[in-house]
Amino acid sequence: MRIEEVPINHPDLLKLVRKLDYFFEEQWGKDIAEGYQSFHQLSKMAYAVVCYNGKQAIGCGCYKIIDQQTVEIKRMFVEKQYRRQKVASSLLNALERHAQQHHFDVAVLETGKDMQDNILFYQKCGYHLIDNFGDFVGDLICVCMEKSLNSI
Repeated sequence: MRIEEVPINHPDLLKLVRKLDYFFEEQWGKDIAEGYQSFHQLSKMAYAVVCYNGKQAIGCGCYKIIDQQTVEIKRMFVEKQYRRQKVASSLLNALERHAQQHHFDVAVLETGKDMQDNILFYQKCGYHLIDNFGDFVGDLICVCMEKSLNSI
């Protein structure tokens, strides 16, 4: 397993993000999933990584810059057969390390309120629940989380 930085238009990243979008459609329906598309546009991402098992792309993650101190973790996805094998934590660590090396102090993210596995995963990785921020203020489907990058 290896993690590589990729441009936001890399074919492997695009393929994995399409699978993530399909997952969201299955979870919440096409109308709700499409309503969130503007929040997740790859063109807004500052950094992206893909995890490979051999030549096969098995997971991805990105971040976008919120302000001079803060990045938002976005587009985290791992192929189903590779979940619970530390792929997601490796992707998240790569994103956090890169952000820290570029002098960001805080990482935030949002996930589905009913996605308890995701919430528990992020908590195990040092994130804690915060009030919803930005586009997610007042959104009853999402929860937001935060982690100090000074602690990694």
